[in-house]
Amino acid sequence: MKELYFIGEVSSLLGISAQTLRYYDKVGLVQPAVINEQTGYRQYTYDQIHFIERIKYLQHLGLSLTDIQKALASSNPKDLVQVLNNQKYSLQAKIKKLQEIENCIDWYVEYYQHIGKNHYPDIPFKVQEPERHILAAPFFPGDSTYGSAGYRLTKEKSKKEFEEVSFLRQVGYILDFQELLEGNIRPQAYFVYLKDKPQLDHAFIRSIPAGEYLCFRGKILTEDFQPGYIRKYFENETGNNKKATDRLADRLVVANEYEDNFHQFMECVYEIQILL
Repeated sequence: MKELYFIGEVSSLLGISAQTLRYYDKVGLVQPAVINEQTGYRQYTYDQIHFIERIKYLQHLGLSLTDIQKALASSNPKDLVQVLNNQKYSLQAKIKKLQEIENCIDWYVEYYQHIGKNHYPDIPFKVQEPERHILAAPFFPGDSTYGSAGYRLTKEKSKKEFEEVSFLRQVGYILDFQELLEGNIRPQAYFVYLKDKPQLDHAFIRSIPAGEYLCFRGKILTEDFQPGYIRKYFENETGNNKKATDRLADRLVVANEYEDNFHQFMECVYEIQILL
């Protein structure tokens, strides 16, 4: 077996460019066993070839040359194990993040397909919803239905305290139920959904309870939408009975926006969900 191998031979054997081997020398990672002062030719021992092969494998695992140099400098396997474990923890965090992104993509695909799954959009239907969490900006007297609370909500969710909070790309309104029965759309709040139950307290954070909801669909921000027909589904609860009236006043109404275009948001379809 040869004792020394020229840089070209090492490059060909390991599939590493001569330029890379020179860089290893420059940063002190692998210095050739022999450098001819007259010709500048570099030669490596077989042990060094084996060492370079290890470097190549560790790079394949995603380690940087800085980490590799630190891990191999002491010739103590414990140092390499520590660096490898650090790389594993880093990869686990990245995998978790990628899985979260994948889940968000699945949710977003479902969001855009949701409206199309109902073949009878003019017929009310019931759904069982889990508990949901929202960041909701209240409406104030004089606010326009479109824009005022939305600006307030966007400004709030951009604050530093929400940097680590994951939002879903779906907005909506909390509507006044009594007004809805009278044929009017009167928002009480404008909200955006949170991906998970929040770990912080904030005046704008609230929960939408789990339960059965009666659902209607329509373009609620257009003049063509006339919600008065909803009243007939609650005729048994309306009338002169004060207790029934008070119960109706407290009924939760959620209107979820579903984008069917990317420019005319006033034309978007909403799914009105009334908690039963």
